Amino acid sequence: MTNLRQTVNTSLMNDRTVREAFHYRVLKKAHKCADTFVVDELCIKNGVVRADIAVLNGKLIGYEIKTEKDTLERLSNQVLAYNEVFDKAFIVLSEKHLNKALQIVPSWWGVYLIEGNSDRLRFKCFRKAQINKFKSALSIAQFLWKSEATEVFQNTFNKTISASKTKQYLHKEIALAHNPTDLGRIALNYLKNRKDWRISHSQLL
Repeated sequence: MTNLRQTVNTSLMNDRTVREAFHYRVLKKAHKCADTFVVDELCIKNGVVRADIAVLNGKLIGYEIKTEKDTLERLSNQVLAYNEVFDKAFIVLSEKHLNKALQIVPSWWGVYLIEGNSDRLRFKCFRKAQINKFKSALSIAQFLWKSEATEVFQNTFNKTISASKTKQYLHKEIALAHNPTDLGRIALNYLKNRKDWRISHSQLL
């Protein structure tokens, strides 16, 4: 993994370079917090969209990265997916994308600008994020693996369920029984307690 203390050539400012620098320079405190987990490529809506970085603490927070080499062709669909599951969301982008991106992302999204030169990458907070009020219980339920969804179903309805029931059925029933805020807390607890599924960035810290 790249040593982020070394200089960074802006001509090589691709997604991986920016992501690793963001972990080290913006998310360092999150990595050091024992009750916080930082995940790369978190699947949303059964894998239809992947969040570049997700921070799981008392809230679900998503970060979407758009470097100079990226386009914004997929951003509208990514925004719709982020809106359904995250308590807060941020876009991390180069200045060349700023004006167009501000027309796409909702006003409650936070914005980080990628800055710097060959000596150092920096991230300027252009706009702070606000709490999302438009989450979807069904999309949040889709974070749960089938074994997890089965357990939530049985706890919710106080009854066992046939193993033949599909994950999709479980997600739907769970979503109907919970509001997005309560279900978000349930899903967050399962996400944070999974074993051996997170990408470790401990060497950055």
